[in-house]
Amino acid sequence: MKKILYDNQMFTLQRFGGVTRYFADLMYNLPQGEFAAEIPMRFCENHYVTETYGRKYDKISFPKNYRIRRQIYMLTNKHISWKAIRFNEFDIFHPTYFNPYFLKSVKKRQKPFVLTVHDMTFERYPQDVLIYDRTIPHKRRLIAEADHIIAVSENTKRDIVELLGTDPSKISVVHHGYRMVTQPAQQLFDRYVLYVGERKGYKNFLPWLSAIRSIFNLDPNLKVVCTGSPFTSAELKLFEKWSIADRLVHIAANDAQMASLYRHALCFVFPSHYEGFGIPILEAFANGCPVCLSNASSFPEVAGDAAIFFNPNDAQSMLDTLKETLVSATLREELRSKGVERSKEFSIERMVSQTCDVYRKL
Repeated sequence: MKKILYDNQMFTLQRFGGVTRYFADLMYNLPQGEFAAEIPMRFCENHYVTETYGRKYDKISFPKNYRIRRQIYMLTNKHISWKAIRFNEFDIFHPTYFNPYFLKSVKKRQKPFVLTVHDMTFERYPQDVLIYDRTIPHKRRLIAEADHIIAVSENTKRDIVELLGTDPSKISVVHHGYRMVTQPAQQLFDRYVLYVGERKGYKNFLPWLSAIRSIFNLDPNLKVVCTGSPFTSAELKLFEKWSIADRLVHIAANDAQMASLYRHALCFVFPSHYEGFGIPILEAFANGCPVCLSNASSFPEVAGDAAIFFNPNDAQSMLDTLKETLVSATLREELRSKGVERSKEFSIERMVSQTCDVYRKL
């Protein structure tokens, strides 16, 4: 039996997020008898580990601010991971993020390590990276040193090869998988378009909103429901300036509420200029939500013919596509049907199986 050692990095950083969902789904669905997973850490508040898969870890209640608590978690968990890398028995190491703290110990023990690269967003948009953030050089170093790389899309693989000159034979593409784990809550809103996630920079939210705001004059009951971070004061001022403040709604949604938001939305819109994959696309598909996407980066690869696409650099294209979707009930039903079928191609079982194929080669 091969033991795969994972580390705590993203499970300490994130309570919610696509990276930790990916690793939790991977670790806890490895085929029994052939692979065993170990993740050495003491503290964890990650939703997918503790709620979805019911694993028990310690947590502290003070201070109330999670960003402060996680500094304590990081110090403790990093030391536990480092000790496990140095002394525990394992066959393959699979870090969950790009801090290279483990590199010397793994190499000294002559153990192979696999690196998953979800996107090359920082490399494509370095202007959005904080000056003290070391992700870009750390990622570059680990990509060079890794025994094998998993890219979550062909688009991400192309970016790694193009931007870093990595040998394509060193990279395997394994798409994300998705499985619904909760029943949807009751309907929360009437007649709305759904936007999920962050809204800054390359996410292209404000240019998209500016492009489609005239549609509110045609549809007096239409709203845009947003999840992710609360609206900033700058966003709220802009909404007031555009006279659409009453049409924008923010909600901090749990899993059941998210399922409901997808299920009852007129459509889900993802106008981003760049994504390594786009897990919300699978969430929308699985919940029968019509999907409107920018025709950029990995989106055509993930969605195929199950979405309607627009040019994220063309305001008229963004407006026309949304208008067409909202007006045509026939189109929405066609997109729902195609999306449900498309989602079946992205199962957790397939993701785990293809990842295990990578492990078997090492």
